[in-house]
Amino acid sequence: MLMSNVVARRKLPYVSNVDYGGERFEFDPVVLNCGGNSYKNFISKDIRFYEYPYPDGTDIYVSDAGIYFPTQYCSQLDRDYPQVCTFMAGSRHFGDCSFHFNVQNLNRVWTKIKEMSDQYIMCLGCHVIFGFVFQKVRIYDKYESCVARVKPFTVNLPLIGSGSTRYNVRLARASYEAAHGSIKTMYLFYRHKSDYDTRFLRELLFKGERGEDLCQIVQSPSKSK
Repeated sequence: MLMSNVVARRKLPYVSNVDYGGERFEFDPVVLNCGGNSYKNFISKDIRFYEYPYPDGTDIYVSDAGIYFPTQYCSQLDRDYPQVCTFMAGSRHFGDCSFHFNVQNLNRVWTKIKEMSDQYIMCLGCHVIFGFVFQKVRIYDKYESCVARVKPFTVNLPLIGSGSTRYNVRLARASYEAAHGSIKTMYLFYRHKSDYDTRFLRELLFKGERGEDLCQIVQSPSKSK
């Protein structure tokens, strides 16, 4: 819901595996290979040609990244897509773009993608009433805190407190943020402007190639007379 409405409100071309409306380019992991350039190419200056194939500022959005880049296959992903980290690190240089993804559980996505992320948004609740969305989110800048679902620093400060009390609270807050990073809870209210298929993976599989060994014959049960 959040990702789709961000795309709808930006009104810019985008790359995604889901059609959120507007001008969309189909997501292709090959785009992330940087022309095959790895750290060795940059160190040795043996650079291969690569040009971001979309207009500058065309961001990438990957929905259900835990299926496309699952953490249980980290070693295979490291082998098959070694340049993804290079692309994410240099995305501003290559295409003035950013890489966004969503996943049901943050620890279920490829480690390389998690390490290259600098902000994590946890959606805590979402209600749609007459086309208006009420959403509660929590924003983290530290991966471990997001995975652990750490809550923001809170303290019941008396209305009238001494200077030393307020000083101790400031110290406690600073210590908390040093350990867990910045954590902010936000309440969003907006009109739902995007129309997308919430079961796009079903349609994706349905359109897949059908082999003879996968043919299925469905027969309706005969009625007893």
